[in-house]
Amino acid sequence: FIRGDESDDGRHSKDIKYEAGNLPKVGAAVAQHPFTAGAWSAVLQSYKIIPKLKQYAKNRGDAGKGLVVIATCSAKQKMCSYYMPLSKHDKFYMGRPTTEEYAKEFDGASWLQRMGIEFGDAGFSVGGINFGNVFRGIKRAVGLGGSKEGASGGDEL
Repeated sequence: FIRGDESDDGRHSKDIKYEAGNLPKVGAAVAQHPFTAGAWSAVLQSYKIIPKLKQYAKNRGDAGKGLVVIATCSAKQKMCSYYMPLSKHDKFYMGRPTTEEYAKEFDGASWLQRMGIEFGDAGFSVGGINFGNVFRGIKRAVGLGGSKEGASGGDEL
């Protein structure tokens, strides 16, 4: 794991962890559009680029082979690029499950579990954030909970 310190526009967290690995050199279908720094890029990706790449793969006879689309947007270059490898698809998952394999893990999951919502002895959590602890901390910060002043010298929130 390495840190995302290489952010070229300074707007992204430097603490986001991601994996780095070597990918095979292959031919790829490529699509690009100007970087907009807004929702327009997401709209283009969802409604134009991904469907066109899927159609291209289907026309080539590659449909159902675990296709991968790699996307990157650069504020510095003012361009978003999308790459769909045309061979060795399985190598681009870097040992992780394919989309289809990952989706099968959710077949028996409830709607709440699919949304990352869990209920347990310590309260409920969403996406790993335990809101019981969050609310306890807020109560302490505004003086509605925690130890009484004097019990710990008034230093605790």
